[in-house]
Amino acid sequence: MGSEFIFENLGWPGTQHELSFCLQTPDCTKTDAERLQDNTERPFEVTALLSKSPFSAGSLKTKYDATDGNSYFTFLSPRMTVDTPWGAVNVYKNESDEASMISMKVQAHTARNALDSMQLAASAVLDYWSFESAVPAYIMHFRAHDITNEVEVFRVSAPFRVKPIGADDTEMPTPLRPVLALYREGLGSGSPVYKFFCFYKILEGYFKRLKPELATLFRESDIAYPGLKEVVPTFDDLDPIFSHYIGKNIKQFFDKVLTKQFRDAVAHFEKDGCSPLLMNTPDNTIGFHQVSTAAEICARTVIQSYHEVFFIGRDAGLDINSLIPLQKQ
Repeated sequence: MGSEFIFENLGWPGTQHELSFCLQTPDCTKTDAERLQDNTERPFEVTALLSKSPFSAGSLKTKYDATDGNSYFTFLSPRMTVDTPWGAVNVYKNESDEASMISMKVQAHTARNALDSMQLAASAVLDYWSFESAVPAYIMHFRAHDITNEVEVFRVSAPFRVKPIGADDTEMPTPLRPVLALYREGLGSGSPVYKFFCFYKILEGYFKRLKPELATLFRESDIAYPGLKEVVPTFDDLDPIFSHYIGKNIKQFFDKVLTKQFRDAVAHFEKDGCSPLLMNTPDNTIGFHQVSTAAEICARTVIQSYHEVFFIGRDAGLDINSLIPLQKQ
């Protein structure tokens, strides 16, 4: 296993992955499949690499240590030990005395269980420290070392990559300004929950205001509204739990899934006697990573649809200026 892993094949930025590496040792008698499928309880050493930024620079260092992380928290002792409900964790620092890596040893049946324990423990520590210090904190990578089988499993998110801008990317419909601002806000968020809400609000604004206003303008001018298909697109990185919605109307997906299953879960602080949604649990983190990607590709689809119909209307002589709200200077 090399010292770095390039993210080129991890898919759409923001999608979450678990990568497994079988370390080659001369005394190992098990096959790779046996090592990866072991379900016995055994020891794991789990680490979380801290960062001041929520985004990766484009490669994963598979041999990182405390010198590779950073944060806004500093301390003078060589390391700090913090007790959590999931076990004691050790917090290490870099050369600048910044907390940079968290580690713990756990007994678990799978690497995923071990990673979940670390995510809960590390998040609890960082949540408290962030409150006490009023600064953000991010976890860049999780790594679980299966000591028995010499297997390492990483939990990472696919990073953004450099993209070219075309010569025709110079004109945008003015009514899309708030929508595009929300889109950029969503992309720049390190929170899958907030990212989901940004893309959700784009879809909500499109179906409730942007599309109806544009359709009304076409109708009042006796021009047929272009019948563009606004369906959930085929998308390689769409999670399988949403795949049966591919080809179906985005509005249906918005109402049945994005609103009822996700938006309402966050919007209702307490409902039917249940406690508030805990954002940092592994299940919620993974779930909102999955749905934020689905919401994003749907938001991109309706933005592109509006963009196309807007210019069709403009070229047909419609009074497009009537769609542009007065902006505060």
